[in-house]
Amino acid sequence: MADGIDNTYGAALIGVIVSAMLYGITNLQTYFYYMTYPKDQGWIKTLVSVIWILDTVHMALVSMTIYHYLVTNYSNPSALAVGHWSLYVSIVVNIAIASIVQLFFTMRIFQLCSQNVRWWVALTILLLIAGHIGFGLETVAFLFIKQEFSRLAEITLIAAMPFALFAVLSDIAIATALCILLHSSRTSFSRTNAVLSTLMMYAINRCLLTSVVAILEVVVFAAAPTSLWFLAVDFCIGTLWANSLLAALNSRKFLNDTADRSQTANTTTRISNLEFSDQSTGAFGSEPGQSFQQRSNQTQEPGKAPVTEFASVSHRREVYDHGGT
Repeated sequence: MADGIDNTYGAALIGVIVSAMLYGITNLQTYFYYMTYPKDQGWIKTLVSVIWILDTVHMALVSMTIYHYLVTNYSNPSALAVGHWSLYVSIVVNIAIASIVQLFFTMRIFQLCSQNVRWWVALTILLLIAGHIGFGLETVAFLFIKQEFSRLAEITLIAAMPFALFAVLSDIAIATALCILLHSSRTSFSRTNAVLSTLMMYAINRCLLTSVVAILEVVVFAAAPTSLWFLAVDFCIGTLWANSLLAALNSRKFLNDTADRSQTANTTTRISNLEFSDQSTGAFGSEPGQSFQQRSNQTQEPGKAPVTEFASVSHRREVYDHGGT
């Protein structure tokens, strides 16, 4: 390989070390989730398990990759110039993690949107996710075909660049949709608005982190394709996706506590003990296709002032807290 060991497998080793640190955070967040939210619906618990298993498999694959190059083939320079199957499969696992997380957030956006625009918004995001998956698998296929790291520059424009571009665009679309939906729920209650601002900040930060890492990977790959610094970045991005989902789920307790402290006498809708809704009945027990205003009007009790303003916010927070960032 044209680059020395420092910029090839030294870089890959650094990526494995950082990925292992992030994987430790994944384990911690997974444990916290199961201890804190035992009443979540079974499919959410299964989703968390699947994400944890995929991240564990990814960690095993990148460890196998670095062991193959630095231990098994320590004195075999020719083997260092050729990709190993565990490396390629680890990228596929990354794509699987990213796709599952993005689809989860897309489903929440679909639930939050009004009926007349939800399909347009969801389909737009789904097309971007499909592009991410398609170009990602194309990149892996070319890696299998090219084999030698010295030939990776050949796939920059036809596979690697579009792969990263669709990853960034789908992330931005998800974050933008969430922020617009949350911003439209702002009320005259300053503390409620503070909670919504926190939710929007979470969405932006999640998008910003994964997008910056995706952009960094393709920039490094385009600038130095014969080095393996792009692998150091790729080893970490899947674990960042996993942690973004777990952080979204685990942040609910903090948001619930913050929201509960901000409620007034006319806005006593608590969400601390809410469970995930049965999707067959629509969003959280409402009739399918009901508008936020219709659901909020149902919360009014005889003889009491309407709470439509806060109820609309509360509904969106319920859906968001039970799966959004």
